[in-house]
Amino acid sequence: MKNATLLLLFFTAFSFAQKKEVVFKKLAESTCECTKAKGEATISDISLGLCIFQSLDKLTAKEQKIIGYNPEKKMETIEGVAENVGLEMALICPEIFANMSDSEEEATEEVADVEDTFVVGTYDSMVSNEFVTIKIIDENKAVKDFIWLFPFDGDTLFIKKKVDKGEKIQVNYREQEFFDPKTNSYQKYNEITEIKLL
Repeated sequence: MKNATLLLLFFTAFSFAQKKEVVFKKLAESTCECTKAKGEATISDISLGLCIFQSLDKLTAKEQKIIGYNPEKKMETIEGVAENVGLEMALICPEIFANMSDSEEEATEEVADVEDTFVVGTYDSMVSNEFVTIKIIDENKAVKDFIWLFPFDGDTLFIKKKVDKGEKIQVNYREQEFFDPKTNSYQKYNEITEIKLL
């Protein structure tokens, strides 16, 4: 009886490991296709990261759970997932890594070194113009605008419409300058890095 239980546990663990490998392979194939479709001579870390996030969004909730990815906690769960996807990609599309740009890696590291700041306030609205802009009213009753450019922790709160007007939130952001062709000058924007419901 004891041996049968051990054997059953072994086969269950083996079956789960196989399912995990299948999902990582599917994710790697999708990420390879995405990076190739961009047609860039050199692939940046940012392009690769965006492709991984796009591919993760195509997975079912069950597949995401199998590989330990939680869309509610993107930044906390992505590291382990990205490592395994990278290993699979090295076998499926090794040319992607050969085309990685060193200068982009250095630029990404510099951006990561910039500390995010945050504002606490109540959610007001979400507007789509040049960028998707989330508006909040801060504690001084001033309206603050934050642009949504890339995936961030808490973005599913807005994708799934789980935040109502007037709810208290914390917006982590970094100040970025982007060229505005209308004014023919660089404008400062607050780029969202994380949003939490309070």
